[in-house]
This record gives sequence, C-alpha cells and structure tokens, in this order.
Amino acid sequence: MSSKQVNSLVGMMLFTTSVVWAQDPALVAKGRQVYAEKQCSRCHMIGDEGAKVGPNLTRVGFTRDAEWLKRFLKDPKSVNPRSKMMAFEGTEQELGALAAFLASLY
Repeated sequence: MSSKQVNSLVGMMLFTTSVVWAQDPALVAKGRQVYAEKQCSRCHMIGDEGAKVGPNLTRVGFTRDAEWLKRFLKDPKSVNPRSKMMAFEGTEQELGALAAFLASLY
C-alpha cells in the first residue's frame, strides 16, 4: 500500500469515527441512566448483560445514528411494521438522551 493510500485510509477512518467522538458525555450518561430506569435490559442485551428477547444493542451505534434511534424509539412500527417493541414512554429529553447513549455503543 502506498503512503498516499495509507493517508487516505487513515483520513477516512478518522472521519467515520468522529461522529461517535462527538457525543456529549453528559447526555450519554443520562441516556445510560434512562436505559436502566426504563428497564430496557429486560428485553435487550448490551455486552453480557440483559435479555435476548429483542435485538442485541452492544454495537448498535455502528449501524444507527441518534436521529434514526429517536425516530424508531418514538414509534417502532413506523420504521418496522413487524416490530414487537413498545413505543418509548418518557420525555423528549429522556428520548434524546437514550438515543445518544445507544448511538455511542460501538
């Protein structure tokens, strides 16, 4: 691989991971708290913790951004008509924090 190709690859890697680094740590921490309070782990796993009823969320931030997650959490059936997940019940602030937390999981 040439040095130009290496530099291009490094630049692309930095660009694609900058979204994750841009998450507000306080918002992510609040989202982690919302995840616990709303008992999301009764259906979902993160790492080795939680249940296997719904999708494993360990690396959901690789495939979904916070905006997509907010839209899905607010009305799962509008995104996936076959979804068995209930709509998120909480404030807009809690929804945003939860989405930021999930988007930070990579």
